[in-house]
Amino acid sequence: MINFDVPTHSKDYIHRVGRTARAGRAGKSITLVTQYDVELIQRIEQVIGKKMELWPTDDQEVALLKERVNEAGRIAAAEMREQALSGNNKGRKRRREFSERDDQDRDDDVVEAGMPTKKKRGKH
Repeated sequence: MINFDVPTHSKDYIHRVGRTARAGRAGKSITLVTQYDVELIQRIEQVIGKKMELWPTDDQEVALLKERVNEAGRIAAAEMREQALSGNNKGRKRRREFSERDDQDRDDDVVEAGMPTKKKRGKH
């Protein structure tokens, strides 16, 4: 799991990372941290009782990657403006019907534990 933003609440971080390891298996999590996130990381470390491992970075490599990301952002913004001006709605998301269920964030613990997902009807 890669966290591109540090959650403001420690419990949210613990929940996210906890979802990477299920049924006794190990999981990995990487959190991208800026100088503005240090206090949040320190709070999380205090709650979990562990120091997070610091991965060294190469400043030149980061600067190069940042340039590439910024360029991709400019190209994407230009394409979106172009689509909006041309009236092309192909990139537009369709609205989700209320009755559709999002299984992407289901509770894996319940599924892995073999718990029934639907209630069985009893005999009358």
